[in-house]
Amino acid sequence: MTIDRLATIVRLRIRSLFRRDRVEQELDEELRYHIEQQTDLNIRLGMSPYAARYQALRAFGGVEYQKEVSRDRRGTRWLEELVGDLKFSIRALRRTPGFTLTVIVTLALGIGANTAIFSVVRGVLLKPLPHRHGERLLYLRQSASGPGQQDINFSVPEVRDLRTRVPSFAGVAEFSSWSSILYEKSATQRLNVGLVTGNYFEVMGLATEIGRTTGPQDDGVAAAPVAVLSHEFWVTHYGANPGIVGTNITLDKHPVTVIGVLEPAPFFPDRVDALLNLVNSAHHLGASMQNQRSHRMTRVVARLTPTTTLERARSEVASVYTSMLKQNPSDYPAASHYSVDVMTLKEALGHDAQLVLYLLMASAAFVLIVSASNVANLTLMRSVKREHELVVRAALGAGSARLRRLKLAENLILTTAGAAVGMLIARGGVKVLTAFAERYSPRASDIRLDGVVMVFTLAVAVALAIALSVFVSIPGDGGMASRVMSGGQRTGGSSPARQRVQRGLVVVQVAVTVMLLAGAGLLTQTIIRLTRVDTGLRADPLTMRVTMLTGAEARDTNAVRAMRQKFEQIRTELAALPGVTAVGIGGWAPLRSSGMYFLAEGQGRPTAPGAAGARAEVLSADPNYFLASGIPLLRGRAFTPADDDGNTVIVNKAFADRVFANEDAVGKRVGMKVEWRVDDTLQWATVGGVVGNTRETGSEGVHPTIFLPLRSLPILNPGIIIRADGRDAEMAKTAQAVVRKYSPTALIENVETVQQFRAETFAKQRLNAVLISSFSALAVLIAAVGIAGVLAFSVAARTTEIGIRMSLGADSGRVQRMILTEGASLVFVGGVLGVIGAIASTGALRGLLFGVSPRDPVTFVAVAAAMAIIGTIACWIPAVRAARIDPAIAMRA
Repeated sequence: MTIDRLATIVRLRIRSLFRRDRVEQELDEELRYHIEQQTDLNIRLGMSPYAARYQALRAFGGVEYQKEVSRDRRGTRWLEELVGDLKFSIRALRRTPGFTLTVIVTLALGIGANTAIFSVVRGVLLKPLPHRHGERLLYLRQSASGPGQQDINFSVPEVRDLRTRVPSFAGVAEFSSWSSILYEKSATQRLNVGLVTGNYFEVMGLATEIGRTTGPQDDGVAAAPVAVLSHEFWVTHYGANPGIVGTNITLDKHPVTVIGVLEPAPFFPDRVDALLNLVNSAHHLGASMQNQRSHRMTRVVARLTPTTTLERARSEVASVYTSMLKQNPSDYPAASHYSVDVMTLKEALGHDAQLVLYLLMASAAFVLIVSASNVANLTLMRSVKREHELVVRAALGAGSARLRRLKLAENLILTTAGAAVGMLIARGGVKVLTAFAERYSPRASDIRLDGVVMVFTLAVAVALAIALSVFVSIPGDGGMASRVMSGGQRTGGSSPARQRVQRGLVVVQVAVTVMLLAGAGLLTQTIIRLTRVDTGLRADPLTMRVTMLTGAEARDTNAVRAMRQKFEQIRTELAALPGVTAVGIGGWAPLRSSGMYFLAEGQGRPTAPGAAGARAEVLSADPNYFLASGIPLLRGRAFTPADDDGNTVIVNKAFADRVFANEDAVGKRVGMKVEWRVDDTLQWATVGGVVGNTRETGSEGVHPTIFLPLRSLPILNPGIIIRADGRDAEMAKTAQAVVRKYSPTALIENVETVQQFRAETFAKQRLNAVLISSFSALAVLIAAVGIAGVLAFSVAARTTEIGIRMSLGADSGRVQRMILTEGASLVFVGGVLGVIGAIASTGALRGLLFGVSPRDPVTFVAVAAAMAIIGTIACWIPAVRAARIDPAIAMRA
């Protein structure tokens, strides 16, 4: 068949669909023409006009028959019939608005939940990266499982080895998370920035919206400091002003030239406002950073060559890494168990979100199962009422396929309407879920209701329509068609087989709901356990972070002296405020991590060769820090002003137990060195006191900690801790005003109480529990309606039976118990199956739980009890209705 012929056929078929009346008129005219021509020919052959027309019609074979043959040859009859079925179904559904609205809303809830969650899963886990050839981007992760350190970054010498010794890498780039302070006339704010090598954008496959990216000329100490702004920061802070490119901005009180604005793209591992070249940090170009193999502060991304594979790259990296371990044993203690993983950047971007999102997708699928089961039950109930109509259609010649197509058309209308409403629900849900996903993945900006998501929604709707159409029994095989011969036998009842199906669907709804409730219960238990964790603090102080100096200014002794004087003046004035018990200053506020670690050992207790030494977090504190923070002093003393020489330290109980076992640590000597300085000698100090352990949530355990005197450790942004008697909001305003009095340009951040900070740390777990609980509540509601609906239908179908029972002496209480028993048996079976399913599946939640077993019996008993109560309430409504049946009316009916 030629293309022209095919095009003609397509054009004619489209015309027959959209200009049907005109095509039918042309068909009538054509048939009339042929009959008239044959009639004229017969007249010329000597027939009378009447006989000539009669003979022409006989020879033609019947006008209506020829019309049907012609319509069949168009190839559009099935579509015309489908359109007719759709029109008929719309009219039928309009006559039952209650059923139609219930089904659409029920499906909308299930489909909307799945659409919203799928849009997040697609945006974070499935969608291709926007980077050029993003499938070739890799992320390298180094870990030390001995001390439990995951993703500990790389050092410059390690990156250098990987760059030069792995042939599968077309390029290797470095990224270091950093922060800078942006100084402007109107305000001062902290920016999250990334320090990158000149080839970073080339390796990542990213381009600029305007301006240029960094290149080799932007590497090294001689390069000018430059910045590439992120697209989001450019839009939100500069109003998408293209004129910003080429101008200087002031970062850490130094001019930096903006050379470009990056195209929209997800960042890893953190959201950044700008990307800077390394010359913006003197530390990153210093000798220790460039030469110390154990000075690990950079993340590594790589790009595969076009001809290599991920497996080959992993093999080459493993070989190079093994060689590095052998050649540098002092940098890789055997007890630390160093290792390196190679994964795609796409996988790394979604790594933290994967478990949570798949859990939410499963929960949404469960809600859809409950919704579909409920709709199937409603459809079965409606099919009983329409059974006589379908039997008549079958008796008049409609085959089972034709009737099935009619049901499919009706179900397609319901499911597509439910999908349309579900899309509206999903639009609102996506906004909430995007904010949720931002806590897990930088790819939250890729979440949207795009064409693929709409196709997914349509596919779900069509699949449900087909399932519902196959699910309902259709007369036509002789089973029900014979009923029409019974003289109008009542068809309002329900066969035993149909009743078993309906009850089975209720059991499925209850079982799935119990599984969802179990998951929600375990996650809620996690939140409860986290909030009950003893932080070790005996107070809830107000804290704030204050930055007065930049990194360069911190090297100026006069500037440091002036800063310390201001902080002491601030502390003195705050301590004099009414209601203030104590004011302390530390390098970091309580429960916050410094990210700085020492390797330490007790005098006379050296670390064995190849063994992992005691790794202790380093914090700094002034003499009032522990009292203001509410950290109890267990033994010894707190700091005094005489300890500023750094010869005295205070350790927490975890450190004392780790290094000195069962001995009293007070008075003992401790040797310390910066973790990444392998060749440094130990700096010795005396333990002056032991304080209690503190921990943020309990899930991360207790870290051994060493406190140094505040003045012995240079800190750019100390934390001020204010212990007062309530009125936190008022105290926060007063404290900020005091700071502004002594340093008008200081950057004040994180003004909050310790409990407010803890509440923020639980945000992920709290959102997990809220979302799963929301799905559970939705499933409970739908399941309760399903239970009540099935029992109500059962009562309606058994009205005569109930009337007879009551006529023979059964009282209303007995009738109620009969219906309640029927419903309770369904709830019991569904509950048992649901608990079994929960026991089998909740192990997947293990990584999201704290302080509770995935098979916690208390949670399962509580869930089963809650479902039993809800099920009883749902059963009670139709049971009361059954008890109120009038036997006389029932018998007459």
